[in-house]
Amino acid sequence: SGRVTGVQTCALPISTLLVYGASAIPGAMETEPLQSSIEKLIEPYFQEQGVELVELAIKGSHRRRLLRVYVDRPEGITVDECAGLSRGLADILDTYDPIEGSYVLEVSSPGLDRPLKSDRDFQRALGKAVRMQVEGQGELLGTLSAAEGDGLTIQTDEELVTVARSQVLKANLHFEI
Repeated sequence: SGRVTGVQTCALPISTLLVYGASAIPGAMETEPLQSSIEKLIEPYFQEQGVELVELAIKGSHRRRLLRVYVDRPEGITVDECAGLSRGLADILDTYDPIEGSYVLEVSSPGLDRPLKSDRDFQRALGKAVRMQVEGQGELLGTLSAAEGDGLTIQTDEELVTVARSQVLKANLHFEI
């Protein structure tokens, strides 16, 4: 069973790091199925807490894995909330032990430049500044004015541009200081 060996918090992006011990599920290191099974395992907890699972990523080697979990709420999330969620998540992961070997758990906000991936992300970003890498067009920077079906419409400084979501290589909210 896993055990906490350290905790660290930082501000941008908001994070809480916890290091855990080993588990014993053979073959659990295959990232895609493991990621999917962890999402299914933790999603009910996040729904109960009123937060959205924005993204879950498993990085690193067999000897040193990183489980990075991005969470958010419409009104944003605080460092204390991330710390509380990481403790609750740690209890769930300790109970079901889905990850073989030791790993670091990081619970974090997606930050001001959060990635846009799902329909919900794009709907939430309507009227906000976005930066997109578009296949065949390069980078687009502007205000997202529509997100319907496979089409995204961005008002740049020069023009109104519509692109297919399938052509978007990367999209993020854009924030300038």
